[in-house]
Amino acid sequence: MGSRVWEFYIINAVKVDSLKRIRLTVLTPGDYYEPEVRGRAAEEITLRRMPPPRRRFTKLEALRAIEKSPLRFTHSWEHVKEETRG
Repeated sequence: MGSRVWEFYIINAVKVDSLKRIRLTVLTPGDYYEPEVRGRAAEEITLRRMPPPRRRFTKLEALRAIEKSPLRFTHSWEHVKEETRG
C-alpha cells in the first residue's frame, strides 16, 4: 500500500496564439534569439541567444561620417552609373 497510484509530471507545453506567438517565462523582453526549426511540421524548435543588432546611423551621423572620411570620389555619380551599367 506504500506505492503511489498517481504520478505527476511537469509539462512545459506552450500554446501558440492567433498571431503565432508563444510565451516563455525564462525569456525577457528585448532579448534576441535565432530559431532553428527541425522537421517539416516544426516538430522541434531550438532558440539560440544572439547579440542585439547594431544601432543604425541616423542621416546626420552618416553625413558627418562621410565628411570625415579620407575617401573622395573622383567621378560624378552620373559618370559612375554610365560606366558600370553600360
